[in-house]
Amino acid sequence: MTIQTWPDLRYYLDEDLKANGMTCWRFQDRYRRPEVYYQRLMRKLEYLLAQPGMIARARRSLVRFRFMRMSIATGISIPPGVFGPGLSIAHYGSIVVHSKVRAGAYCRINSATNIGFANGGVPYLGDHVYISPGAVLYGPITVGSRVVIGANAVVGKNVPEDVTVAGAPARVISNRNSRSVMPKFVPFPEEHNAASN
Repeated sequence: MTIQTWPDLRYYLDEDLKANGMTCWRFQDRYRRPEVYYQRLMRKLEYLLAQPGMIARARRSLVRFRFMRMSIATGISIPPGVFGPGLSIAHYGSIVVHSKVRAGAYCRINSATNIGFANGGVPYLGDHVYISPGAVLYGPITVGSRVVIGANAVVGKNVPEDVTVAGAPARVISNRNSRSVMPKFVPFPEEHNAASN
């Protein structure tokens, strides 16, 4: 799913706010929550990249400039078009994601994280993946939905759904899924709510 239309953009912006425990966006939030402001600029850039014409091109240049400045200020380097709706950056600082990575909805990513290219490919992440601080994910791997990546884990192999992995190299240490560590305001589909309780 990509941001093609104005309703798509509104949906992504609203879901990102919800995933960050916010109900609305205020001007002062750009200073209080710079990581969320970074996400908002990223979503606007994603929308503008899909729009044709000279006006869209001019707006895209302006938003791209602001986006790059916020990237430097926050230490976050997430290219447009990588994460699905409901992205939550827990705290700004040293987050690097390769442009070809694809991640599903409601992923939560912490600082000092690197998701990158190796061995000819990049990771694909499912929905509701929780990435703890210091984690490294690399190579052509698939990380299933509702997975918890432990702090400082080094993940270079496929990870099944609904597990917790930790260590270097990472291995499954628990059958607890990400619902156990996600903030309560992050929505989960009903079938997984019942299965986790």
